[in-house]
Amino acid sequence: MIDLIKASQGDEEALDEIVYLYNEKAVKIASIYVGNDYEDVVQDIWLKIIGKRHLLANVDNFDNWLFLVIRNACFDYLKVEKKRRSNYELTLHENIDYIDNQISYPDILDKIIQDESNDIIRSIIEKLSEAYSLPIVMRYIKEMTLEEIAKTLNLPLSTVKWRLHAGKLQIKTEILKRRLL
Repeated sequence: MIDLIKASQGDEEALDEIVYLYNEKAVKIASIYVGNDYEDVVQDIWLKIIGKRHLLANVDNFDNWLFLVIRNACFDYLKVEKKRRSNYELTLHENIDYIDNQISYPDILDKIIQDESNDIIRSIIEKLSEAYSLPIVMRYIKEMTLEEIAKTLNLPLSTVKWRLHAGKLQIKTEILKRRLL
């Protein structure tokens, strides 16, 4: 049992225990949102929490609070990353490397079609509410088990199953609207 009061007062052992017990959960959630860049985000999350440790004494449900902190940190990271990428111009050498890599596929047409389909599905998932998109990403992209998803999101297993089903129905409906099938 973590002692948020001691942690809020700067007790190093209590802070270390929080990081030890929740770091894996932070990594899983952050990797869902930001992919391979999760390490920087998770480190930033712990630095923020330790820097504002005096707030821990007022936290009623640490799991939910931590989820919100992680989600907000990921959104902040994604905003900065999106802006950075939009301001970045590829050099001629990088463009040539990119084209060479694309041409090296045995059947470039199949690859282009697959990439376009994946992009369309990703865009549909991004438009879903978080209640549906997060379990779908965790299950089908991160390949987490239903039990892992339920534990990570602090939800009953039946709720996770229902959200996956409802989310897939929404995706299928949108694909049919776009006449992709």
